[in-house]
Amino acid sequence: MRRSTLLALCCLIWGCVPFAFGAEGTTSPYTDAIGDIDAGISTANGTIDITGMEVSNTTTDINFKLTVNGDVATTDWGKFMVGIATGKTEGAFNGNGWGRPINLSYDNDPFATQIIGMNHWIGTWVDGGGGAQFWTYDNGSSTWAGPSALTSFSFTGGTTSEINMTVPLASMNLIPGDVIYFDAYSSGGGGGDSAVDSLANPNVAITSWGGPYTSYATVAGGPGLNAYTVAVPEPGTFAMVAIVTTGGLELVRRRRKRQAA
Repeated sequence: MRRSTLLALCCLIWGCVPFAFGAEGTTSPYTDAIGDIDAGISTANGTIDITGMEVSNTTTDINFKLTVNGDVATTDWGKFMVGIATGKTEGAFNGNGWGRPINLSYDNDPFATQIIGMNHWIGTWVDGGGGAQFWTYDNGSSTWAGPSALTSFSFTGGTTSEINMTVPLASMNLIPGDVIYFDAYSSGGGGGDSAVDSLANPNVAITSWGGPYTSYATVAGGPGLNAYTVAVPEPGTFAMVAIVTTGGLELVRRRRKRQAA
């Protein structure tokens, strides 16, 4: 076996290894109560009633798969957003990339934080064909930079619907082992609409469209945050590649030995 053939074989096998890993020690998939929306606020036939989210990452991207309790294909309405705190730099204690009355902080006292505000914002919509934006908070200028495009965005209707949002790890300066704290929100079409439903809160989030709403940890007496640890490839992945590589090198060694005999 030629060395070039061996290299091609190793690359092929490496490329076939699935690089989507659930993070050990997190609670993905995350769940939310059904029907936790105030009676005076429209649920858009359930489409803005969040039921859960799965988070996973590859070596290059992180994916947020949000599920809602309605068919976004037949109800052409709704905004779905994710607020993220990486803790790497000071984030925004108030507001987000869309300027909506939705906030994220570790505590209701911004000076008692370990999670120092919202660093990133994903804003998506399913009406009018759908779209998505990614925003980053610039703590130097105290403004939101963006929008930029996601790696991918899609949504699928059904009895329950899925909204998939994928962004590069590098865009949030994330590496394996980093922990993010986040919450997901549903909202209406008005720019002043708040979080009608919150993934991390099993209770009613707001009683009027304008809110406002703030996500902060239950240990601080708040409605809650979700945590996710950026995963690394499982040991078995590297073991597989090592076995194939070792086996291929042995074949090369034997072939050369026979040719020399």
